[in-house]
Amino acid sequence: MVAYRKLTDFLWIPIVLIFLFPVIRYSSSHTAMDDCQVVQGPLMTGREALDSFLSENVGKPIIVNFWATWCTPCVGELPHIDEVFRSMDGSIAAVAVDLGDLELEILLQFREEVNLSMPVIWLNENDATRLKDDWDLSDVLPVTVVFDSRGNEIIRAAGTRDESFFRNAVAEGSLPDIASGHESVEQVLHINVVGFGADSLTEMLMAVAVDLAGEEGVDFYDPSIPADILSMEELYLPNPGYPYAQPCAGDACGQLVRTPEELHQALLNLTN
Repeated sequence: MVAYRKLTDFLWIPIVLIFLFPVIRYSSSHTAMDDCQVVQGPLMTGREALDSFLSENVGKPIIVNFWATWCTPCVGELPHIDEVFRSMDGSIAAVAVDLGDLELEILLQFREEVNLSMPVIWLNENDATRLKDDWDLSDVLPVTVVFDSRGNEIIRAAGTRDESFFRNAVAEGSLPDIASGHESVEQVLHINVVGFGADSLTEMLMAVAVDLAGEEGVDFYDPSIPADILSMEELYLPNPGYPYAQPCAGDACGQLVRTPEELHQALLNLTN
């Protein structure tokens, strides 16, 4: 005779599911970016690599996208550019220039999870600073610069755009409206603060962030909490040392900052 089990014998099931949920959510969140059919494009380093790339592709429309792994809008935009690049079968050129990650290892780790068929170039801090000056770039990411087949800059757009924007951008004689293609219309201020809860510097950053963006506009992540670590991985928030704040406005993000004064300045750069 089969004995019936008590309800309490099954209480372990929801408990296990609670602990498994963050793992399942993390895995599924990366599915859209992971494409086994995409062959990883080349990785190059240094300012010279970008100059050579531009010279070698004279005669084609070129998309140059400036981004960083810690910029969540950037990560969401890259597949749109890559799809346009792959679908046009060599008739255009595209390159993703990482000028926001201080360590090459961060980009290498990112590429273990995300395949991009277009070339990727990493610049160290000195090269990134020189390039920003030479190209007159702000600290806001992403920024896309499009050149026509004659090498003329025809588009410079900050913030994310959709696939149709990039497809129109490289179609000769069919320039898109530079304000179109935004995934978010309202430029809502949002700040990620990462640090240990008991740290006085973290508390100061949090206070300024809440003052600037309001409590609903600030997310706090403590690297000592496993659930927060998973959330940071989902957002590709880096580990350059804590604490820091990442200010974002709509579909663009500013550089990581470590002091209240830097946070104020970063927000001015975002909104100007």
